[in-house]
Amino acid sequence: MQISTAANAECSATLHTPINQAHYTQLAMFFVGLLLTANVIGEKPLVFGPIILPAGLLLFPMTYLLGDVLTELYGFARSRRVIWMAMLCNLLMCFMCKLSISLPASPSWTHHEAYAQILGSSSRLMAISVFTYFSGELINAYIVSRLQLKMQGRLFWLRALCGSWIGEFIETSLFIPLAFYGRMPNEELFRLAIFYYAFKMLYALCAMPFANKLVQVLKRKQAP
Repeated sequence: MQISTAANAECSATLHTPINQAHYTQLAMFFVGLLLTANVIGEKPLVFGPIILPAGLLLFPMTYLLGDVLTELYGFARSRRVIWMAMLCNLLMCFMCKLSISLPASPSWTHHEAYAQILGSSSRLMAISVFTYFSGELINAYIVSRLQLKMQGRLFWLRALCGSWIGEFIETSLFIPLAFYGRMPNEELFRLAIFYYAFKMLYALCAMPFANKLVQVLKRKQAP
């Protein structure tokens, strides 16, 4: 919590002019929606030629970039508030998946096993991501916020890439072992982690122009 306290103290003197929160709620809702959707769809392996990706990987890197946008526009304290709310929503969905599986189903409903298999596996990934994803995302937001002060608000794209790559490295190094250790050989686990991280780095690099443009547009709209 020492890091968060220091970041909040610095963000109180941030470069932001008085904040227009017109788009804060919409961005926060989209952030939470992206995270929950990624966790629900994340179990399915998608095949692109020789490449196999979990479906959730199509959305997870986007949440980092959206977190960067929130931090850039509204500061670390408000971005952190959205991250904590997303974590609580993630925990709620995980709990409700487990609860709905454990409750008795109607005898006429024949899909309980498939329902339990899919939601049970998804809820397991949700529980793991509560620790791994939010560790990476909070560090990402903190780095973007600190660099914003040091770089006088310039080069958002560079600061966002730096924060996203470091946060995603931490998240990947935690998530892959917790989610898959013992389910595959260690060498394959290591290759999987390298590929996941490389994919996330490339994803962030390709999507950064869109995030940068979004920040520019919203800053113009929020200018007094």
